[in-house]
Amino acid sequence: MMKELLKKEIIDSIKTWTDTDIYAVSLFVYDDGDNPSKPTVTLGYNTESRITQKDSGVSDIEFRWNYAYWLQNEELRFGFDDTAEIVKNWIIDQGLEYHENLDYEYTEEAEENDEEITESFIKLLIYVVKEIHEEKVLTAKFGKELPILIHELEYYDEIAEQNIEANGEELVKDFIAFIDWMK
Repeated sequence: MMKELLKKEIIDSIKTWTDTDIYAVSLFVYDDGDNPSKPTVTLGYNTESRITQKDSGVSDIEFRWNYAYWLQNEELRFGFDDTAEIVKNWIIDQGLEYHENLDYEYTEEAEENDEEITESFIKLLIYVVKEIHEEKVLTAKFGKELPILIHELEYYDEIAEQNIEANGEELVKDFIAFIDWMK
C-alpha cells in the first residue's frame, strides 16, 4: 500500500511540473528528528537554468550534483503529517519495531532494527524509481528519461550503488562520477 501511494504521489507531482530544463529528480531521504523509525523522502528536481547561477568558488561538478546547491524545491514530502502514520504502519507491517521517540534503550537489537528500517525504506524507494522508469513517466513528460536520485546530504559508495540499481548505470553515470570525485 505505501509503495503504491508513494509512487502515485510522485507521479502526480511530476505531471504538474512546468520547468522544461529539468536534468535530474531528487528523492532526498532523511529521518525526521534523527529518528530511524521516522524515515522521510522529499521529492524535488534541479534545472539547467539553476546551473547558470553557479558561484565562482564552487566546481561545476559539485554545483550540478550536490543537493546543497539545488533549487531546494519540496514538490512532495512523504513521511510527514498525514503520511507519517502510513510510514509507521508500514514499519509495523514489516515486523519491525516502531519508536515514537528516541527514549528507548539502544541495544544491539535496537540498532539492527533501526538499520533494517532504513534498508527497507531505501529498497522501497529503489522499487518505486524502477517502476517509474518502466512506466516511462519521465519520457512522457520530458521526452527522455532522467535520473531519479535517491540520496542523503552526504555521498558515498552505498548511495552510488543504490542509484545504479534504481536507475541503471547509464542514467546516473555523471552522478556516480561526482560521488567518486567527492572521495
